[in-house]
Order: sequence, then structure tokens, then C-alpha cells
Amino acid sequence: MKEGLDFFYLVCNQGDKLNLIEAEFGITGFAVVVKLLQKIYGEKGYYCKWDDDVALLFADRVCRMQGGGVVSEIVKCALRREFFDEGMFKKYGILTSAGIQEYYFEAAKRRTSVKVHEEYLLLSDAEIPKNVNIIQKNVDRNEKNVCRNQQSKVEESRVNKTFSKENVCAEPETGTTPPPPVQLILNDGTEYLVTEADIALYTKTYPNVDVLQQLREMSLWCINNPKKRKTKNGIKRFISNWLGSEQDKGNRPVVQARAPKPNQNRFCNYTPSYTEEKISEIERIEREMRIQEMNADG
Repeated sequence: MKEGLDFFYLVCNQGDKLNLIEAEFGITGFAVVVKLLQKIYGEKGYYCKWDDDVALLFADRVCRMQGGGVVSEIVKCALRREFFDEGMFKKYGILTSAGIQEYYFEAAKRRTSVKVHEEYLLLSDAEIPKNVNIIQKNVDRNEKNVCRNQQSKVEESRVNKTFSKENVCAEPETGTTPPPPVQLILNDGTEYLVTEADIALYTKTYPNVDVLQQLREMSLWCINNPKKRKTKNGIKRFISNWLGSEQDKGNRPVVQARAPKPNQNRFCNYTPSYTEEKISEIERIEREMRIQEMNADG
């Protein structure tokens, strides 16, 4: 099963964290961080293992540098500047962040299933899409999977009609599952929570719009455009304008081209003024005039 991404977006303004790394190490710092993002998104998608050996190979094969000292110093700076999560690095020896994981899940939301390790996650359950299959470790340190995702239970039940104690999933709730809330980052760094009640109201107000999908796109837009993020007072107007624009796209009338009028030239609408009878009459008169001229000459 494919884990990584084929590409990722690099926004024009990456924010102060990356700017500070570049200010400390120059363009080399920027290049190394971008190469690290390529490694993360391209391999596991939401994290990568990191130690001295990985740094040495990364410097030699990816950055064409002798030794991993410079790369290691840039990574330490990225951890210190909170570009990567320092807690995850110290505990598990991985490079990741909440922003990286959020972008990965958004990019992989159309996949049938995405497997992730629970201990590596920095997002709450509400921020994780339904297609994410969270792999847990059992208490007895046996690394057999314990699934927390309802969708993966349905997929698994199609293969195995019975469930053993070694592979347990939570029973799905009866009735329709309410959509999870969405969080939008504001200009002051705080998050605005779009609740289930808000989503229900927006869905009723804008019936032609996939409200939940558009809210996810708004969330990604806020992540990628830090200078354009909205205030607490303006975020609701931003949501309404966005959804209203999407609603208008579905209500635009279709303009049909009018068919050309019969017996008219479709290019210039020119109606011929001469009929076949008139043309024949003109030809007869011309012939008589030529005969008269010949007789006069003779």
C-alpha cells in the first residue's frame, strides 16, 4: 500500500520558523529543510526516522555534503524553532509536526485507507479523517494491530466474519455519524472551532455545497496563508462568503447558443436577393444583346 505523496505544495511565505532557520544557516538551511520535507512526504507521508546514521546518509546522498554535521545542526535548529516537534524527536527519534500531519491527511483523504501509528500522532481524533486507520500497540507490547477507526472495521469484516481478541475494533454507533468539527487557524495563532451544529446550519443554508469538504479546504487555506488568516470577528463572515461563492457556482444558468434562422447564411445572416428566375432573365437579355451586336458588325 502506498504511504507517501507524489508531491507537496511549497507556499510562498513559510512563516517565521523557516525564515529564522534560513537567517541562521543561509540558503543551505532552507534547502536542507525542503529536502527533509520531501523525505517525510515522499516516504512515510507524516514522519521520518532520524538519527546520526540517517543524517550522514541524507547529507551524502541527498544534499551532496561531506559528513552530516551541517545537516544535524540545521535539524537541531528546526527543532529549537519548533518547525519539527521536539517531543516526538526526543521520545521516538522522528521528525514530524502537527502541520505536516494535517497536510498529509488532507492530501491523502481520497485514499481508501491510510495507516498511522498512534504514538506518532499530534492531532486530536476530531482532526483525523475517517479513512485513517490508527495502529496501536497492545499493553503486552505485542505489536498486533488494534484498530480505532470505524471504517476499517467494516473493511476488515468483509474479509473475516469473526473477530479474535488479537484484533479488536470498536463497534460502530447506530444511526448516522455526525460530521467531525473543523478547526480554522486565526491570525493570532488560536483556532476557531466549527462545531457540528454550525456544520448542520451551513448545510441547510447552502444545500448545493459539500460543506464539510469546503471547511477542510478552508482549514488548509489558513495553514498555507498565514498572512491572510482571519480575526475572531471576521472568521464567520469569511466562512459565509466562501460557502456563498460555492453555492453560486452551482446556480449559474446555462447559456444556450441560438440556432441560425432558416434560409439565412449562418455566418453573416445574408439573405440572397436574386432568385433563379431573375438570373435566367438577365442571361437571356445578354445573349440577345450579343446577337444584335454581331448582326450590326456583319
